[in-house]
Amino acid sequence: MIMESSENGKGGIDMKKRLTNNLSLKIISVVIAVCIWLFASNANDPVDIKSYAVKVNVINDEYIYNSGQTYQIADEDRTVMVYITGKSSVISNRTDITVEADMTQIVDKSTNPAYVPVQFKTVSGISAEDVNIIPKTIPVYIEDVKTKDFMVTVNTTGKQGSGYEIGECTPALEKISIRGPKSTINKIKSVVASVNVTGMMTDEIKKADLKIYDQNGTELTSDQLEYLTLFNIGEDRTIDVSVKLWRIVDNIKVKASYSGTPAYGYQVDKVTTTPETISVAGSEEALRRLKENNNTIEIPSNLIDVSGLSQDVDASIKLNSLLKEEDGYKIPEELTQSVMVKVSILPYGSKEFEVKTSDIEVNNLGENLRLGFNQDTVTVRVKATQTELSSLTADQIKVSIDLKDKLAGEYTLPVTVTLPDGYEQVETTVTTVQLTKVENTIG
Repeated sequence: MIMESSENGKGGIDMKKRLTNNLSLKIISVVIAVCIWLFASNANDPVDIKSYAVKVNVINDEYIYNSGQTYQIADEDRTVMVYITGKSSVISNRTDITVEADMTQIVDKSTNPAYVPVQFKTVSGISAEDVNIIPKTIPVYIEDVKTKDFMVTVNTTGKQGSGYEIGECTPALEKISIRGPKSTINKIKSVVASVNVTGMMTDEIKKADLKIYDQNGTELTSDQLEYLTLFNIGEDRTIDVSVKLWRIVDNIKVKASYSGTPAYGYQVDKVTTTPETISVAGSEEALRRLKENNNTIEIPSNLIDVSGLSQDVDASIKLNSLLKEEDGYKIPEELTQSVMVKVSILPYGSKEFEVKTSDIEVNNLGENLRLGFNQDTVTVRVKATQTELSSLTADQIKVSIDLKDKLAGEYTLPVTVTLPDGYEQVETTVTTVQLTKVENTIG
């Protein structure tokens, strides 16, 4: 038993020797292993600096409001740069970075602008010590509050259904009150309810977005709107608009008259309008009135005065001066907005005839040229010398043009007029033609 115990003791001593043998080398090996692990870890997940552009979140702004004032922060000052140092896996692609400006921490409220510190709001894995914010303060403009009423106008976007024009657009509120920084309120020029009318075929009440514009016609930004309070308007800043459609009626005749008397020896031969008919949109009541007037628009005589004149009068009449929206009328936007009125003034004993350009005899048209007229008729003025004008018709008037030596291009040419005996041309007639070269083709 004693011998056995001695052997066991000896074995323990041998084991201890084996464990402690080359201890320093083993320690070094462990250190190297740890270093290798750290190197590998840093290689795969190095320490880095990431930057984020972050919009400042304002808190405790009642500190300003409770004093009867308000504030603004310029758009360009609402965003700061946040630089974060840390493991790439921790600081990359963060979406929870938040910075705050606590209004109770304003350095000096009496200055304008005042400055408020920007603070990092701690999030998981990132401490404030690893964060650098530039700039560290932002300017705050403190000013008096102003409230002002603005009329609401309506603007339509899109295209209504075929056969209709947008007529009356009535917002649910005629005007709204807006409260905000005095400087911003003073910049506001208009408040517009923008309503989409695409495809409308019946009267509707539509939701319209309220848009606020400054004196330059520029819409206020979302940041500017943040400081404004719109009374009686929901948070979505929309308003109901009653949109009424006006039916379009075609073939409305245009009739013009004149006032005054031409010069001695002259007379008004006729009054013509171009176009002769137009399309009109109107409320049902307005269209009823128009129908009672034989679907005719009359241009008042006071708009065209021929007193003492010996030459034709040409006048452009704006239709919206005759058909006013307040009376329930409107000219469709895609159609002509004005009418040309011509009062033909001729010597006594004269008359004006319209001859079709298709009846013009064409002489000396060059080879490989195609002729086109820029108008459907030419005007020929005739006076009687030996007989009555009433017996002359347009068919009896012969007209021709000479295209000798004319190449491709546009020309205004005299028209040769041949009249029956007893009649005389009053003045030269001209026409405008277009000559186009035609390429020869084989086959």
